[in-house]
Amino acid sequence: MPRARPARHSGLLALATVLLAPLPGCDRGDEAPPPIVVVTPEPVRGVIAQTAFSGFAPDLWVAVEVLVSDRGKLDITVDWTFEDTWMSVYLGTTECGYVELTSGSCPFLIESETKDPRPRVLNSDILEPGTYFLYLHNVAWDPDTGVGSTNTEAVSIQLGLTVGFEPRGAEEEPVRLGRPTVLPPPQLQ
Repeated sequence: MPRARPARHSGLLALATVLLAPLPGCDRGDEAPPPIVVVTPEPVRGVIAQTAFSGFAPDLWVAVEVLVSDRGKLDITVDWTFEDTWMSVYLGTTECGYVELTSGSCPFLIESETKDPRPRVLNSDILEPGTYFLYLHNVAWDPDTGVGSTNTEAVSIQLGLTVGFEPRGAEEEPVRLGRPTVLPPPQLQ
């Protein structure tokens, strides 16, 4: 003959049912499940290269090769010593010489030809991995236009790259910054 349950156990069972009903997993089916939240990773920015040099005389061009191994947005910060210096800053995919640069025939992705602001901060669109060229021009004083300066500059450059959380392949190379190279005018013969 089955044994009768004491009333105390029946009351605890009813209380447990009432307390557990609102918890997830104990849904009775009459409430909508909570929405699923998908968290996407935020882009990450890191300094990828920096350099500094001095003796940058007026009317000279400097070229810096930049090897970028990850897809992302490049930010370029260029600073120099004197407030009144006119510093032009360019970024392109083509290696150009003095003649192409001074004639305006070198194609650029980014151009900044102005005196201010200092420091200069330029931002690219998304770049694919590859070789890029950063060009600086210390604009010489022109009394007719009032543009330029007579300052020999010391310059610092910092490059940052903002990338997503894309997996890196084992064969990818790190970002490398080439040495600044002065591009003097060609010698007249």
